[in-house]
Amino acid sequence: MLFKAIIAVLVAVAGLAAIFWVANWPFNTPWERELSPEERRINAEHNRRHHRRAARVVLPMLAIVLGLTSVSLLSGPNSDPFAAVVMGIISVVCAGLFGALIRTGRRRRASTRR
Repeated sequence: MLFKAIIAVLVAVAGLAAIFWVANWPFNTPWERELSPEERRINAEHNRRHHRRAARVVLPMLAIVLGLTSVSLLSGPNSDPFAAVVMGIISVVCAGLFGALIRTGRRRRASTRR
């Protein structure tokens, strides 16, 4: 039971780490050294534009899937309350990150009424 919960947490954390790594591509990879300054600037600008969009799509999906998994772990015939709570916590963290991302995105916009 504890082993399944630990594996579930590791898979969720690895998934989030993979999302951040892909969103920052090619930075923090071995291929970063081969970039010219112009390519580095272009990639950084591209990452700034698309990182928020990718997170806005992936984080709510993760929160929903992990929440449904938590409920199914809690209510199934082989219920595992500890694993359900862990998955629920991870779901809430994903939802919180999504909410924080949306709030900071709203603050950064310039007012068009001025």
